[in-house]
Amino acid sequence: MARSIANSYRKAQVSTAGPGQRVVLMYEGLVKELKKGKMGIVKSKEDISAMEHAHNALSLASQIILELRLALDMDKGGEIAENLKNLYDFWTAQISEANTQKNAQMLNPIISMAEELRDTWKEATTKARQIGA
Repeated sequence: MARSIANSYRKAQVSTAGPGQRVVLMYEGLVKELKKGKMGIVKSKEDISAMEHAHNALSLASQIILELRLALDMDKGGEIAENLKNLYDFWTAQISEANTQKNAQMLNPIISMAEELRDTWKEATTKARQIGA
């Protein structure tokens, strides 16, 4: 029941969010899944069932990255969009490699970069709201 309520709340949050806030939500989900995947890899050394949880979390993280990549406007975004596309491609490859090798440490730089981008987007959306954009 609690999960159903949380899912309903999340759907309402996404449907009422502006474009910048949706990007923040995507990054929040990405960080959450990367951390779950990392924890699953670490736990899989003691509990084999954790390996499946790690795989599922990292697969979802890759799907979120794909959504972020597809949302890029390559025509209007110029060099920034191109750099983000390349970063997302790198992240996807690294996540796949970490998942295959069951190497949790490979996820640390991705988590760090995703948190930094999330925080940047949070700040940008806050400032945009303050100036009425």
